This record gives sequence, structure tokens and C-alpha cells, in this order.
Amino acid sequence: MSYTLSLGSAANVRTITSAWSSLTEALDSHDSVSLDLADLVDVDLSLVQLVEAARVHALHTHRTLRLTAPANATVKALLHRAGFLTEPDGECLEFWLHGECPQ
Repeated sequence: MSYTLSLGSAANVRTITSAWSSLTEALDSHDSVSLDLADLVDVDLSLVQLVEAARVHALHTHRTLRLTAPANATVKALLHRAGFLTEPDGECLEFWLHGECPQ
């Protein structure tokens, strides 16, 4: 069974330490973690850095990290600004957008 972790409404440089702590604890305690980003409205690049680092950590520790739903409009806009959706590979599309093509 997967553990679901919500990051709330903000994941930015001011809140990322708390998010990192919660995500690290979840990955250390559960084989599968579902990350809920649905309520995020205040985000910056630190969110993408955190999630991408957590994805690598999960892979190396034989854990599963996924999103509960495709990235919301706020996170998708951040991914566009960060260049993740300029020429995304299949793995990026599957993780962040659940296979949906970016618009």
C-alpha cells in the first residue's frame, strides 16, 4: 500500500526544508510514496529540485515515488519555465504529467 504525502499549498525556498524532511521520512518509512501536489499554488524551482532528487533516491533505494495526479496548472507552468517540458522524454512525461502531452 502506498503512503500519500501532500505538500500543501506552498513548496518554495521558504518551505522546502519542511517538505524535504517530510518526503525523506516518507521514503525511508514506506516502499511506495504517492506525492499529492494538487493544492500547490506557490512554487519555485526548489520544488522541482526536491522531487527530482527524491526520484533518484527512490530509484537507488528500490522505492517507488509517483504523483497522485498529473501536475496541476501551477506546477506545469513551473516545469515549462524550468525547461522540463521543452523536449521532455517519456519518463518525464509519465512522472509529471502521467503521460499527457504538455500544452
